Amino acid sequence: MSRLFAILFALALFAANLQMVAAADQCSILTSEDVQTIAGVHVQNAGGKCANFAADNGRLYLGVSQLSSAADYAAEVAAVPQAVYPERTKLTDVGDEAILMKGADGSPRYLVARKGERGVIMFPFGRQPTDDMLKQLAALALTR
Repeated sequence: MSRLFAILFALALFAANLQMVAAADQCSILTSEDVQTIAGVHVQNAGGKCANFAADNGRLYLGVSQLSSAADYAAEVAAVPQAVYPERTKLTDVGDEAILMKGADGSPRYLVARKGERGVIMFPFGRQPTDDMLKQLAALALTR
């Protein structure tokens, strides 16, 4: 029951983040081609405020949201409950600040990163992309 709650909470948190970001037809910081190059999976933009990417089978693969300030980054990290994401790893090789949060069994995962005043949130909808791929995608998104 707590695993189901954790997954539902994570999805609700992600949906709330999508509503906070300005609407865009295509995510300006990450494209389906970027995801395909790094993750090796053909995806297409599945909508959302920044982007949700879906695999060819129609299943959601990766959600992406933008942050517009360092304060947004701090607020986002603070809003994620430790009980849902007990494993937290600070990433030193992604932007100025980055953290990868995971559930007790490694899923769900939630990556929040920023460089200067720009930031990105990534939420994979499964075990793929890997943690390393998420870091590469976040680093790329922060360069745009």
